[in-house]
Amino acid sequence: MRALQEIQVFSAVIKDYCLEEFLIETSAQVCIPYFSLAWENMTFHKISACGSFFDGTYTLQKDTYNDWILINTQSDLLTPFITNHQVTLISLEKADLMFNNPDNRWYVFHTLTRPGFAPDFSQALIQITAYCPAGPPQYGSLLYLERNNEQWQVKSSYGLYNQ
Repeated sequence: MRALQEIQVFSAVIKDYCLEEFLIETSAQVCIPYFSLAWENMTFHKISACGSFFDGTYTLQKDTYNDWILINTQSDLLTPFITNHQVTLISLEKADLMFNNPDNRWYVFHTLTRPGFAPDFSQALIQITAYCPAGPPQYGSLLYLERNNEQWQVKSSYGLYNQ
């Protein structure tokens, strides 16, 4: 059950964030320890129907957060979970070589953690980062997703850093 849900979450994130350039094929480390951000301090805002203001917040379950931390204690290959052929998966070693090559200074390199799930698979939490050797975009965000029927949707994000 978990593997199928991970495939669907990765697909929803890739669709919403248009990861057009490179995605590191191993899961990323969780940034939370670096920012000392506790579960109870995270707020995922709901956007109003018209899209012009915040209209409440989503409630991230502690179990979802704990599962996300637990599943990301070590890196795993994302290859079995990424079914989108528009994404170019590369190894960390190749990314390091490309990152340091001046000819690639405008490429964007993305990382993803594995998603954490609520026990009933109704919500998920995942981290996305993007790095560009030439400068911006450098960002990291936590994405809050909910499952409606059999489809996952990114509902909100929590910015970790942005340059």
